Amino acid sequence: MTREAVKSRQQVYFSESDIDYDDLTEICSQKTLQEDYSLSDSVSNNIVIYDANHLKSFIVNELKERILKTELHQVLENGPGVFVVRNLYEGEVIDHSNIIFEKIIEREIDTSNDHFASGTNIRIWNSFQKVALENADAFINYYSNEILKLVAESWCGPNSQMTAQVNIVRPGGEMQKPHRDYHLGFQENKVLEKFPISSHRLSRYLTLQGGIAHTDMPLETGPTVVLPYSQQYDLGYLTWRDEAFGDFFNKNAVQIQMNKGDGIFFNPAVFHAAGANTTNDFHRIGNLFQISSPFGKPIERIDYIKIINHIYPSLLEHLNKKNLSEKLIDNVLICATDGYAFPTNLDHDKNSDSKLQGMSMYELTKQSLLDSLSLEKFSLKLSELQHMRHAG
Repeated sequence: MTREAVKSRQQVYFSESDIDYDDLTEICSQKTLQEDYSLSDSVSNNIVIYDANHLKSFIVNELKERILKTELHQVLENGPGVFVVRNLYEGEVIDHSNIIFEKIIEREIDTSNDHFASGTNIRIWNSFQKVALENADAFINYYSNEILKLVAESWCGPNSQMTAQVNIVRPGGEMQKPHRDYHLGFQENKVLEKFPISSHRLSRYLTLQGGIAHTDMPLETGPTVVLPYSQQYDLGYLTWRDEAFGDFFNKNAVQIQMNKGDGIFFNPAVFHAAGANTTNDFHRIGNLFQISSPFGKPIERIDYIKIINHIYPSLLEHLNKKNLSEKLIDNVLICATDGYAFPTNLDHDKNSDSKLQGMSMYELTKQSLLDSLSLEKFSLKLSELQHMRHAG
């Protein structure tokens, strides 16, 4: 057991000063042995490789499916945290989707930016919904993939929620900043420090990262760069913004060549980044997945808008008359508003230079109260925010 793991038994809240690269080095020095994953075809650069043509033989009954899902889960949890499925999609399905992507891009003149990279990369936010509205048959053919379903279930269980975003990296496109992803990967460190270590551990179980190669991806085109086993480091959500981390990642991370139709899947706590496209003429296309656990939703649907519009005048009066302190009002807002900036429409709800997420309902309400906005003006702002976040 690492020193960090021992310390975490006694310590609940951590900060950047607790980052220990000796621990991270020890964790990332593990080696992947193919004999530990009997259903795999091979191991390359510590990444477990499967072939869809082999895995299809397990889609025959619940028992065999469970055997497959158990091994995939073990890879993601206590193994390297990343695996590749060769031949996951047939070329015809990929080509049809690429034609639809081109149509969508032509309509979206002002393309969205990449959260973790600079340059001229092209993003299609919510390609999942856009493809469905563009061509129902293409959508059905793509998301009816049986192995994709089993992969999702292996980590998130049944009834997971799929989201997808197309990323096209043009020739000369720069490498992303290595990072962890949604949920806690989208929070600033000053916010992360407020979460107990149990939440840091839990975050990696709430989503599954994935990506489908919509073109061949030789190494020079920049397929995903990953740091196997790094999902096991509890303080990873605090680490990726650390100044020393970039060098550590570059020295220890690996890549694997992808072919059109291959899929890569990894624990969201695996440090990763889209690689640099160093070619002169090759556009690398990937359809990226964020697959979410169904348990990321509350048991009841709350109409926060109705609640906050009703109580806002009283809150404003209490604040102006100092009947309640800002702290107590804040306690009310935490209960009476949606404090999470997701899900949102990333086409319209842009991140700022300093934040990876837009404004939440809670933040808007708190600022409106501090600015002494009238109910009419606040309601208008809230309506605008909800409209911006709504799927188009």
